[in-house]
Amino acid sequence: MYNIKKSKIMKKYITIAVLLMAGLQLSAQQYITFSQYMLDPYSINPGVVGTKNYLPLAMGYHQSWTGFKNSPNMQMISGHTAINSEMGVGAKIYNFSAGPSSKSGIEGTYAYRLKFGDDMHLSLGLSLLLYQVYLNRDKLDLKDPDDAILYAGNTDKLIVPDASFGAYFYTGNYFAGLSVTQLVNRKVDFMTDVLTENQVRHYFLFGGYKYEINDNFTLEPSVLGKFIEAGVFQMDLNAKVIFKKKFWGGLSYRFGDAGVIMMGVDLDNLTFRYSYDLTMTDIGKYSNGSHEIMLILKMGKTSASKF
Repeated sequence: MYNIKKSKIMKKYITIAVLLMAGLQLSAQQYITFSQYMLDPYSINPGVVGTKNYLPLAMGYHQSWTGFKNSPNMQMISGHTAINSEMGVGAKIYNFSAGPSSKSGIEGTYAYRLKFGDDMHLSLGLSLLLYQVYLNRDKLDLKDPDDAILYAGNTDKLIVPDASFGAYFYTGNYFAGLSVTQLVNRKVDFMTDVLTENQVRHYFLFGGYKYEINDNFTLEPSVLGKFIEAGVFQMDLNAKVIFKKKFWGGLSYRFGDAGVIMMGVDLDNLTFRYSYDLTMTDIGKYSNGSHEIMLILKMGKTSASKF
């Protein structure tokens, strides 16, 4: 079954990516996330906006399935800040591409924080999004040159509005969040019944704890559950060890998908992070894994933040 050429495998998985982006009614994950989301939780939860005492400007790049031409990759720039003791604002610019398809957009976020007691906070965030889905049909590699996908519809670009909501709770060394993306549940189509997809809601539930082992080492385990209304569920288990609050390494296991090795260094106003995904699905036999780099500038930092 698996004695097939690399080029055929590539066609198979790029076609899957095309179907996800162009929308041939596949029940799979549509909201793409970074492997290091737990280190930049704004990427999955609008409620995180404004919860730090500085402006984190994050720049991330993720390359999936290295070794394949035109394999999926994602870039994102985001930032958020508190505007007073109760409110925060944030913004993102992102782009995801896979073969002949791409999805790029902008996002603006507003969050309001509630305080309970001396050290308990609940932040509620709402994001409004506007993104463009693009399909370059000239790059489609199909067995049938007369396939209906080449001629269906009268547009290759769509502008789509959407929204996300998130709640983020933190106190002491504990933190937890619940968010839902693609709230509008909008149908995306290229003016045809052939290329169509419902942007189903994605739910993210995560939580973690920072445990100071001694003056030199801190352990931070965390867990993330992802549920998609199309009927897909996935769970990630994560753990990282921090040395002298500057150097750290971590492991993550994404059930049914991949194992992730992470490392990084945290300086006063700069954080560098790298991760490598070892794919455990069939495509791992033909791919060299996935790489991710993230750089965070801590602008206006005055003292240590909660998370």
